[in-house]
Amino acid sequence: QVGLVGLLLLIGGFLAVTAGAIIITVAQRRIPIQQAKHTVGRRVYGGQKLYLPLRLNHAGVMPIIFASSFMVFPSAFFGWLASSTQASGGEASLLGKVGIFLAEAFQTGAYPYVVLEITLIYFFSYFWTTVQFSPDEMSKQLRDHGSMIPGIRPGPFTSEYLERIMERITYVGAGFLAVIAIIPTLVTQQLGIPFNVSQFLGGTGLLIVVSVALDVMQ
Repeated sequence: QVGLVGLLLLIGGFLAVTAGAIIITVAQRRIPIQQAKHTVGRRVYGGQKLYLPLRLNHAGVMPIIFASSFMVFPSAFFGWLASSTQASGGEASLLGKVGIFLAEAFQTGAYPYVVLEITLIYFFSYFWTTVQFSPDEMSKQLRDHGSMIPGIRPGPFTSEYLERIMERITYVGAGFLAVIAIIPTLVTQQLGIPFNVSQFLGGTGLLIVVSVALDVMQ
């Protein structure tokens, strides 16, 4: 139905989104680390310049999974509200009109639905990163191993620096996750491509397959 050109565009889009998912999964913000020198007898150890890799997408696929799960509730609730008010003869009432409006607004692919999904992806990206990443503990480990970030004092200053960097890269990573999450819906709504085809252009499944494939390769 889409023709040869449309098929080639879909294949090209699939390859582009897959490449983007790979970049998100492996992308890092490398923080330079300077090791202190230790003298043992006549030998000097340490003094090497290393780096601390902070993943761009530290939360992985979990924000999309959480956001998709939570998006089921408003759609189901407003759909039930609209149907119940119509069934009870409240179609002309204010509650019935509000229920119908919200049910249409939170259908999959509608603008409020997409905005709320993106908001939830950002929220859960920061939430999951906060749970998994502890700048205070990382700062303590660096200090205990005699390492430091050049230009940053050990202790609370290092912790604040790592937290600030993580907030910035999490914002970018969540943006990439949001784009990949809504691409199938946008392709279905704007181009009329069936969802069982457009779902290959993004979503949770693509990120999981990419992550597993990269782990196997490594």
